[in-house]
Amino acid sequence: MKISSDVTTLVALFAIVSPITSIPVFLNLTGGVTKEKRRVIALQTALVSALTLFVAYFVGDIILKLLNIQMDAFRIAGALVIGAIAWHMVMGKTGNVFQASASSAAVVPLAIPMMAGPGAIATVIAIGSADRGIVRIADVIIILVLSLLTFILLLAAEPIERILGDQGLMVLTRIFGLLLLAIAVSTVMSALTSAFPGL
Repeated sequence: MKISSDVTTLVALFAIVSPITSIPVFLNLTGGVTKEKRRVIALQTALVSALTLFVAYFVGDIILKLLNIQMDAFRIAGALVIGAIAWHMVMGKTGNVFQASASSAAVVPLAIPMMAGPGAIATVIAIGSADRGIVRIADVIIILVLSLLTFILLLAAEPIERILGDQGLMVLTRIFGLLLLAIAVSTVMSALTSAFPGL
């Protein structure tokens, strides 16, 4: 019965992290770098997102309380970052800004807040606090498996790019950019509604 619950947790976290929808963003931000560098960025993204989720699992609730950060404010901040990247994608702008130091794209915005965003962090914090401070091996394995799946899917970005070609990739990037922009706006609206119920 517990195994079934753990599988459900993994599936839910995978849906929230949604590495599949991050593939066009990954390709857009790493445009122009070598294949070897792109693989390194994919690995760095998976590792940083895993580290962020582990921090959230073990001490996330404590950190938020110490810094007096409300989750709604965190959600809005993450949505603004995603919205900025989505706008660049919709307008057809490349990720040249990341090419001078491509590894920075692995941290922001790919790992944070694209994958390890407010939704994933809040979920992991809830999981970590559910057992009253007892660390479950299954929870650690779930985060590790999720990070491995993220790495594999980002590696799959290369064959996807070859199949689609430049024109197909441009269309896909703009479509996903529009979707991400809508998600960002919806997140801000939801956070504002939560913070100000009278709206």
